[in-house]
Amino acid sequence: MSSGSPGAGSPSRFEHIRHALTSWKPRIVKALLAFVAALGIAAETIAPIGNALKGQEFLGGSFAALVALILFDAVGESGQKDVSGVYVLADLDDLNASVREAFEARQVRIDFSGFSMETLLELLRPHLNRLGSRRVHTQELALRLIVAHLNLPLSLPGKLEAAPENSGYPAGTLLFRDSPENRQRIREEFTRPNWMRLKRLLDLVHEQNPHIAISCEVRESPQVPERKLYILNQEKVFSVPYGIREASVEWRGETFQILDTEGFGLIYGNARIIGWDRRSTSRSTREIAEHHMEWHRNLWDKLEYIKPEDPVIADPRWVGSRRPRGTR
Repeated sequence: MSSGSPGAGSPSRFEHIRHALTSWKPRIVKALLAFVAALGIAAETIAPIGNALKGQEFLGGSFAALVALILFDAVGESGQKDVSGVYVLADLDDLNASVREAFEARQVRIDFSGFSMETLLELLRPHLNRLGSRRVHTQELALRLIVAHLNLPLSLPGKLEAAPENSGYPAGTLLFRDSPENRQRIREEFTRPNWMRLKRLLDLVHEQNPHIAISCEVRESPQVPERKLYILNQEKVFSVPYGIREASVEWRGETFQILDTEGFGLIYGNARIIGWDRRSTSRSTREIAEHHMEWHRNLWDKLEYIKPEDPVIADPRWVGSRRPRGTR
């Protein structure tokens, strides 16, 4: 987990202070360098100042030390590798700290894009349980979720079959193709059950805290996601690329090989999740965060009027299905 990763509560305030000091430091260094340059020019061009400074130890000792300190600091600053507002996380447990911080806000908004909401549900469950088990100051909860439409042919996830003999492929080659059976398996075992679980969690929140204005909608996209995208309160965005793996699955009594989407785990490197903060002091970091948010916003807007012919989720909007406590 990156040292810049925020926690909940007080650590985030210290993070803001650190960012403020970081932004002021280059200005202080530039001001000192300007002072040194101006002093040197004045000593050369204004005789009384030059004569006065030449008679002081300041030029020989403290002044030289000040110049050396400024140059050392400037070199050290240029060698820093960490960038303000960039997060490098190892797994979803690390991401949970930022989700917890997002749920401390009065207005909570989570935007997501991915295959079936499986990992999103894992991240949201403890925080929704907390909202549904105690009185909180949260006033609004909005979830905008984009999932893959699974009623059209896909290569990934897809089916793997051995290449026929005399096909021209080397021995042991596997060919991938669309698998209607696997797409049906994902619909029935993941996408629909995850949506039902999420709705039940929202029902509990509404039952305990009916004052919270809850909106939640799922839109199905024909665009096959290459990565999961989590956007927290329009402030932080985290990208988790999908990998691929071979797997054997059983479905309705039949076993077959598939080429599956897999969370991009640590076996591929030390970083699994990359994040950017829209509040960063780094302009490039802010622009990267805004780029991902605009990508999600554009797709979400298009999917408002572009719909699948046969949706996987027939009821894509959550509506409170339980009465608040104390009502009849």
